[in-house]
Amino acid sequence: MRRVKKKSSEAIKYQLFKSRANTLIFIVFISFLILIVRLGYLQVVQGDSYHERVENAQYVKINQNVPRGEIYDRNGNVLVQNKSERAIFFTRHRNMSNGEIMEIAEKLSEYLKMDDEKISLRDKQDYALNKYFDDLLKEMPNEAKLLEDGNISKNDFNEEAYNQISDDYLDDLLTKDDINIISIYTKMIVASELNPVTIKGSDVTEKEFASINEDLDDLEGITTGMDWKREYPYGSTLRTIFGDISSPEEGLPKELSEYYKSLGYSQNDRVGKSYLEFQYEDILRGEKEEVKYSTDRAGRIINQEVVKEGKPGNDLYLTIDIELQQELEELAEYHLKEMHNLAIQAKERADTYGDIEWDIRPEFLDTVNLVVQDPYNGDVLAMVGKHINEDGEIEDFDYGTFAVTYVPGSSVKVATVTTGYQNDVLSPGEFIVDEPLQFADGTNKSSFFNRKNHYNIDDQEALMVSSNVYMIKTALRLLGLEYQNNMPLPSDISQDAYKLRNGLNQFGLGVSTGIDLPNEDTGISPPLTNNAGNYIDLAIGQYDTYSAMQLSQYISTVANGGSRIETHLAKEIREHNPNAPGKVLRTFNANVLNTVMMSEAEKNQIYAGLYDVFNTHDESTNRYGTGWDAYHKLEPKAAGKTGTAEAFREGVPVLNQTYIGYAPYDNPDMAFSIIWPTTPMTIPFFPAQYMGRDVIQKYYELEYGAPKKGYHKYDLNEFYPRIKAGTYDS
Repeated sequence: MRRVKKKSSEAIKYQLFKSRANTLIFIVFISFLILIVRLGYLQVVQGDSYHERVENAQYVKINQNVPRGEIYDRNGNVLVQNKSERAIFFTRHRNMSNGEIMEIAEKLSEYLKMDDEKISLRDKQDYALNKYFDDLLKEMPNEAKLLEDGNISKNDFNEEAYNQISDDYLDDLLTKDDINIISIYTKMIVASELNPVTIKGSDVTEKEFASINEDLDDLEGITTGMDWKREYPYGSTLRTIFGDISSPEEGLPKELSEYYKSLGYSQNDRVGKSYLEFQYEDILRGEKEEVKYSTDRAGRIINQEVVKEGKPGNDLYLTIDIELQQELEELAEYHLKEMHNLAIQAKERADTYGDIEWDIRPEFLDTVNLVVQDPYNGDVLAMVGKHINEDGEIEDFDYGTFAVTYVPGSSVKVATVTTGYQNDVLSPGEFIVDEPLQFADGTNKSSFFNRKNHYNIDDQEALMVSSNVYMIKTALRLLGLEYQNNMPLPSDISQDAYKLRNGLNQFGLGVSTGIDLPNEDTGISPPLTNNAGNYIDLAIGQYDTYSAMQLSQYISTVANGGSRIETHLAKEIREHNPNAPGKVLRTFNANVLNTVMMSEAEKNQIYAGLYDVFNTHDESTNRYGTGWDAYHKLEPKAAGKTGTAEAFREGVPVLNQTYIGYAPYDNPDMAFSIIWPTTPMTIPFFPAQYMGRDVIQKYYELEYGAPKKGYHKYDLNEFYPRIKAGTYDS
């Protein structure tokens, strides 16, 4: 028999490998074939569709669901916060016509009830021209005939309808459902393509929200979500200073539209419109959510994808102490009411007895401004303005502390003395004769405490008794002149007069404090060229005008030894965290604007003089500091300066009374300024200085735990005899 030849094991293995390799090659071939067919299908059959999707995909930043940063006081108390609200939004797809939007509005009106207060006559007329055209033809038969005959166009007819169709007629013609549709439509029609607008962002009921959510597939472009609005836990306190933001319906305010668009904002963005909300818009605004929309050939949205989540705005922490602010607001209201009532009572008694010469106008005593700050870092701890309106009601006037200026009077005299030092026309401790001054042109000047005598006083006592003459003689020296009786005043002071004004400016008087709020008023500073009378008035605070904020920066500069520090309300920027104070992103430290150069001897004379203003009665001369009555019993002691400036209101002589100071006098941690504009011109002056005393007492109470003390009691029976006698002596 023939022997069968057996394959070797190596041949068997080779045959198996070859079979498997062929199978693998076949599978790869089939896979590539399928891939080629699929690619061909996508390119040839569906290529246009995918190309369209790519071309119609667009990244868009939207502003819904991105809350604004909140505002806190220095101690972490929330002053401005956000409250979430249910909201209904509309996103207009590409190429969406006004007619399509009207159809959606009509559908949505079955779910949503709107406030119709903001519907304009034109909106109603446009709606009637579309839905009730036949009714308008009957209402306007002459124009209808002209339209039918082809003598006027449809546009001409519409224009005539705008002129003739009244609100009353439309109120009868349009139903409540029509009005609701118009309200919805007017919110939707302003939307730009792919930029959501809020249709209803407040007072959306739970039923409205739920029912719309259920039928979103039938409401093209409509979405639901959460919006927010600002809330103010402390009510009206500092409400003006916080500022306003635009509403969802308003978007960019008309007056700020170009400004914000230049920064990349969209028309429907909600933005800060005033004060802190405007000033710190870049901090408080959130980062808008970025969405990628895909649309079909008709422009309809077929897909959307969030590519970047929105982020809430950062939080702003202020230098304000809200507890101190509220306490001082209450204090200011008390003093304003009491001073106003004192003026009313004094006038009534004067009208009855006719025994005083002063023209008391209680209606002029209607305003007070107060600023309290840390003299070492520029922090504003409290800013209070109160005003009595025409209805006799007290309203907030906080912005008046930096946006309104007044002639301040003698409060500026520290700056006048310092300017004399710096220009080497005055030495620390130098004596000058206080005497009535008479000039060749008939101008007469004197100090309030000395109308006819000659007293030799130094700079310390000049501040204590508020010597006008000491300041005027110093100002004359700046012009290179020594006072002589009946001397002529120079006709040209343009070369040297600005030494004095620049000396005042270095303390912050007449220049910007740097406060981080818009619309600061730096005051009125008329040219100093050919009127030397105005120049010497400037030396005693009777010419240029300043705000309470400027006076506060000025006395702070004195209190801290000469550093003029930028005034500011922002303390910190923190990352938003709803559960705890967030990470500090920025701290606003003291920013020294300039340094007032003074020697230690000069500073000591000034400090001694300001201490004497509040605390000293010189028994040897029987002369008092001008603030002694109100301030001398304070513990610990304070120091400061008073001022009275003659002014006019409606042609009637009045007085601006100002008070500036710091406490404790030897280690100050607070400085304050108070302006009482247009108080009645009487001698003695209305007792406005007691408000300053109460401010310091309240600060000591809150910061040091000092015993609580009552406010000053205004007593006409004590005050009236003094104005009747025309003296400060009782």
